[in-house]
Amino acid sequence: MSKPKTTKDSPTTDEADGSPAPMATVSRETLEETPARALAIVRAIGTSRPIHALMAAYGYTAEDHKEGWSLIHAVSGFSEDAPLQAVDVKVRDAIVALDKWDEDGFRLVRASLTRRHPEQAKFVLDGIGPSTGPAAVVGVKGLLERLDALEKGPARKNTRKADLAALATLAKRGIDAGERARLAMLVVVAESVGEAPDPQDAEARVKRDGDYVEALTALRAWYEEWSETARVAVKRRDYLIRMGLAKRKASKKAKGGEADAPK
Repeated sequence: MSKPKTTKDSPTTDEADGSPAPMATVSRETLEETPARALAIVRAIGTSRPIHALMAAYGYTAEDHKEGWSLIHAVSGFSEDAPLQAVDVKVRDAIVALDKWDEDGFRLVRASLTRRHPEQAKFVLDGIGPSTGPAAVVGVKGLLERLDALEKGPARKNTRKADLAALATLAKRGIDAGERARLAMLVVVAESVGEAPDPQDAEARVKRDGDYVEALTALRAWYEEWSETARVAVKRRDYLIRMGLAKRKASKKAKGGEADAPK
């Protein structure tokens, strides 16, 4: 199948009558929007007997429905036999583990040190705390660096005895040397990166993108056929809304009336 012209400013409808533009002028942006729109149609037909009956009266068959799903699967990379692309699971899991630990961890540090070791609590917790997602890595890393400073930082030589007492209190709460080492290793993993992409894969990536655009184009052709057929077969607005082919009425305060969904 020939690939479409994908300039961003290409029109998607004919200005004269609003009909779908020829496939050669469909933009990449419009193609990228098609899977969600096609999904709305197959989902509506597959879950609503009245809509199914209306479409069947205009020739929509089980094979057409199966084709729609097949094309949607194609653009989403779905295959029953192909494995998912590899992801850096170790990095992801390390970030998740630190994000899960930091809220309770910071709370425990604060509870353990504030009353018994106020000076150390101020040093350890000043300006840092729990965060969400990758930011948790930064917070935990800062906490560990400050705990290390209590243990062996040259600048805190004069307060070492009190600092070690604070660390002993934390150890009783479960944040001992072993736990700190575990968290430090998670930080190292979370901050690591996967292997650099192989330049030889560039050609393969170009081919994959070409195949993707080709699959999107095929899905767009299916969508245009059946979305236009639906506008003839289905007249109830609530059904069209369910199919993603019309929008709900605007509120009374909003300007303008209801409008059909973009094609």
